[in-house]
Amino acid sequence: MNAPLPRGVCPPLDAPGGPRVAPRPSAPRLLVSVRDTAEALQAAAGGAAIIDAKEPATGALGAVPEAVLRQLVTALRAAGHGQPVSATIGDGPWDDVAALEARVRATAACGVQWVKVGAGPGDARSLVALGRLQARLRAEQDAAESAGQPRPLLAWRGLVPVLLADAGLDSCRLNAALRSGFPALMLDTADKRGGSLLARRPAAELQAFVQAVQATGAWAGLAGSLRLDELPALRRFGADLLGFRGAVCDSDRAGRLAPERLTALRAALGPA
Repeated sequence: MNAPLPRGVCPPLDAPGGPRVAPRPSAPRLLVSVRDTAEALQAAAGGAAIIDAKEPATGALGAVPEAVLRQLVTALRAAGHGQPVSATIGDGPWDDVAALEARVRATAACGVQWVKVGAGPGDARSLVALGRLQARLRAEQDAAESAGQPRPLLAWRGLVPVLLADAGLDSCRLNAALRSGFPALMLDTADKRGGSLLARRPAAELQAFVQAVQATGAWAGLAGSLRLDELPALRRFGADLLGFRGAVCDSDRAGRLAPERLTALRAALGPA
């Protein structure tokens, strides 16, 4: 999109439509990141509420190849699993609006409900543009449905910005995201070697993020090398989504999903 704004200067904002989310869950929903069909089926059977397609070998928000993503969604539905599927479009920066839209459309057309887009420091303008893109895509979906035609982006419902907050979250970026009508916002880390989000950011900052997002009607999600032993602390924030990868793998996030670790996490999290 445009060059980062000077410190303290925020872009003009608009609110192109509301978040369009389901009622807020009474307990945190478990989002599990998977890299292929086998892991997706394991995650669905193991109690994940949201199946999140991501390739850890290509970055913090590495994209799963489109062919794999389509196969993954098809296999889940064929097996009777109805959990929503989210997918990332790959690590940014996304300074080219046309390239961003092309990646979003291609990912949404694979049958996912949510498309996740990373937003790092200085990306306030990008988030405003992303909100406008979401409004256009929703209008296309609604127009097709009203005309009795197939929805061009299938099951797609919205864009979910992932705010990368290794060094904190500036107010311009957060305000741009809050006022753009996204169904959910997630806070995550880019550098997975630096410890968990909970260890790297003050509890008050995470609590403020969750409260600010929920005040708009959107869901608030936390992710970033989260650990099983952090669940008691994570619960206190009241987030709607908790995202895990490394904690449910046999070594680290680059390893394979370990069903027994997912079972332990699901049990520790309590009733869905």
